[in-house]
Amino acid sequence: MVNEITTKAREILQAGWQGLQNPLEHKVLSSKIPQDPKQKVKVISLGGLYEIGKNTWVYECGDDLMLVDAGLAFPTVDMIGVDIVLPKLNYIIENKDKIKALVITHGHEDHIGGVVPLLNEVEAPVIYAPNLAMALLQNKFIENNVSGQNTKLIKDRETIYVGKSFAVTYIRNNHSIADSFSLIIDTPAGRIVHSGDFKFDHSPIDNLYFDLAPLAQAGEQGVTLLISDSTNAEKSGYTPSEKAVIPKLREIIFGSSGRTYITTFASQVLRVKLIMELAREAGKKITIFGRSMINLAGICKELGYIKIPDDFVVRQEDIHNVPHEDLIILATGSQGEQFAALSRIARNEHKYLQIQPGDTVIMSASPIPGNEKSVNNLINMLYARGAEVIYGREQNVHVSGHASKEEQKMLLNLSQPKYFMPCHGEYRMLVKHGETGVECGVHPDNIFLMDNGDVLEIQNNICKLVDKVEAGIIMIDNANVGELDTSIMLERRLIASEGMLSVVITINAYGEIMGEPKVYSRGLVLSPTETKAGFLEVVTQIARDAIEKSPHNP
Repeated sequence: MVNEITTKAREILQAGWQGLQNPLEHKVLSSKIPQDPKQKVKVISLGGLYEIGKNTWVYECGDDLMLVDAGLAFPTVDMIGVDIVLPKLNYIIENKDKIKALVITHGHEDHIGGVVPLLNEVEAPVIYAPNLAMALLQNKFIENNVSGQNTKLIKDRETIYVGKSFAVTYIRNNHSIADSFSLIIDTPAGRIVHSGDFKFDHSPIDNLYFDLAPLAQAGEQGVTLLISDSTNAEKSGYTPSEKAVIPKLREIIFGSSGRTYITTFASQVLRVKLIMELAREAGKKITIFGRSMINLAGICKELGYIKIPDDFVVRQEDIHNVPHEDLIILATGSQGEQFAALSRIARNEHKYLQIQPGDTVIMSASPIPGNEKSVNNLINMLYARGAEVIYGREQNVHVSGHASKEEQKMLLNLSQPKYFMPCHGEYRMLVKHGETGVECGVHPDNIFLMDNGDVLEIQNNICKLVDKVEAGIIMIDNANVGELDTSIMLERRLIASEGMLSVVITINAYGEIMGEPKVYSRGLVLSPTETKAGFLEVVTQIARDAIEKSPHNP
């Protein structure tokens, strides 16, 4: 079943079988969709290839169209004034009458952050999602006045039927958020394994292991196509277990003599749970800053993921009643976001908190590609305030939620696909993951390094690239509640790089100049021989001459 399994891999596999009696005899899968050699299935990614983020997939067969995830991405440094980035939905809108369902793998923003914008464009007859993702979606629906949406909660090993063409079996995996799933998708043209985001954690904090038996069964029965997470394709070995951060976090939380600030992704439920448990064990209190962190903590407490007494969490306005050494502060801002709680604290702009010498700040997250500069600026500000900042891979305060190379090999060997499509990664990551596929026995001609919009067609268990549909990005400026096109972004870049000059001239009904032209400049760099006053005087004269020489001037 699995080729050349290492000792570590055996441990992980053994953990995955835990709790199952005769797992390979427990037939989770069966032939749920009749095979039809005439039927064609299209697989299209509108986001998530050549990039990290905005994962949005289209599966199409005849009159059935199934969407898998609908995510957003965060802007790059050159996207001035942009809050979020979404995929272009033109193809989905053009085929909106075919949509049968939206299937959600887990609750991270790069997989569900685009759901509400999607629903503003098309109708989804039903949305399937696991527990935590569903709770986060319901919260988004309330915030955005989305009512009447049909939703259905799914559980591990449950199979849902989408139209007449798709049978989707949810398989629990490990990731950096609770309730994360891989999908086994049966179609008339062949079986597809869609990994979602995953890693193999042999000692998960919630004791919920990757459900390997169905994947092994799928591999034995035959998988036409594997679509798999490439994020850590460049990293050798195995991604450490979430429990790997416990020793260092324990050391800091128990030993700190000042306030301890900890920032992580708000959706890192298991990390938040771990931090809270260590704080309680140390006899300390905890407070939470940042809207997304507060909302998620409330949802997780309600769902039972985090169990804490009410008096353990201190209200923000009461933190000054707690000795500094007894307070743990959970804050948003792990990516250096300008208006996140930790950034405002670092700038000394927060209502309740300011960094003081002796405080410790733990950056329990890695920068998303493109955010490195913002994170480094935040760390510099924290140091300037006198804090000790603990960050970086070597500090052991963060582990990835994505599989490294040996785990990627395990999934390839378990599913034994005929064709392989790396996904969820920048181009170099897809290339490296493709090379790993070859190492695991996939023929080089059967590996597809696709871009957003490429159409992969499956017929009679044979895959081929056949077409390309429109794909691209939509940049959203939440402040103005609107989309930004490329011309606006170009104007913003020009203003940022070259400055701005404007001339205001008042003209009466007879075309006569009323008063002196007014010249305004921002960000202009003059030559060493020019003064600003002299420059403005020249511009004013040019403007006056232009009006006087205008053919419309009487």
